[in-house]
Amino acid sequence: MISPPSFFSVPGMLDSQANSRIRFRMLRYFQALADELHFGRAAAKLNISQPPLSMQIKELEELLGVELFERTSRKVVLTHAGKVLKAEVDRLLSATEQSLNYVRQIGRSEKQHINIGIIGSAMWGPLLTRMKAFREANPDVNWTLHELGQQEQTEALRARTIDIAINRNVIPHVEAKIRCQLIAREAVCVAVHESDPLCRHATVTLKDLADRAFISLSFTHSDFARQVYDNCLSLGVSPLVTHQVFEPQTALALVSTGNGVSLLPESCALIHWPGVVFLKLAETIPADLYALWYDEPLPDLFSRFLHALRD
Repeated sequence: MISPPSFFSVPGMLDSQANSRIRFRMLRYFQALADELHFGRAAAKLNISQPPLSMQIKELEELLGVELFERTSRKVVLTHAGKVLKAEVDRLLSATEQSLNYVRQIGRSEKQHINIGIIGSAMWGPLLTRMKAFREANPDVNWTLHELGQQEQTEALRARTIDIAINRNVIPHVEAKIRCQLIAREAVCVAVHESDPLCRHATVTLKDLADRAFISLSFTHSDFARQVYDNCLSLGVSPLVTHQVFEPQTALALVSTGNGVSLLPESCALIHWPGVVFLKLAETIPADLYALWYDEPLPDLFSRFLHALRD
């Protein structure tokens, strides 16, 4: 008589048991080594010594029944199975981090707290007035402002480390899962030194600025700066950019010492920098302000805050 198969001989049961012994720590250690392809650097990145890393990788390979790395005295290389696992682990750990941060985001809304990513040029104009009105109507609500570049804001929204971002001219560049709402329409104007002959005119054209040194916001820090530059090119002027800075205040400081002119959102005129005059630009270059958030069901607190910004 043939005996029925034992529990341990059922197909897939051994794999299931081995899988249950794989911990997130093993996967994170594997990810670090797969990124660095060097045990010493990976251990330093994880802030551990090398032996525990080696032991975790060896145990992971034994549980999976495959070699994930080819090791020689000179180098560490991913096997084909290792490359496949690397792609899956990157996806898994990223999704897990997003899910955990989303739960934290829900917790922030329950505690009446909003994390806001903001660019420096948005600090003037209608935004802060509307935020102040919202706080007066909701005295239990607090927020933290994080000054972030435009690309950093997108990454922070995706990671759920901020709840709402404030940005400029984002409509063509918003990724599919990020939504946006117009806060205020603005245009670009010209900041010049008060002794500049252009000050005799209420309005100037880009061609009037063609031979001037331009002080621009950083192209790497701000998509808006690149958009302003591209708008100038499309209107027939190639700006001579001599300085790139992170903040409008730095641009205005350089203008005030005669280092050039700067194209900035019109609300920056509210800064009242000594020695700087703002002139209207004949051509229209938009500097519209938007609020952005990740496309998931918004807690009531965040919805009310967005409504206040729109009003």
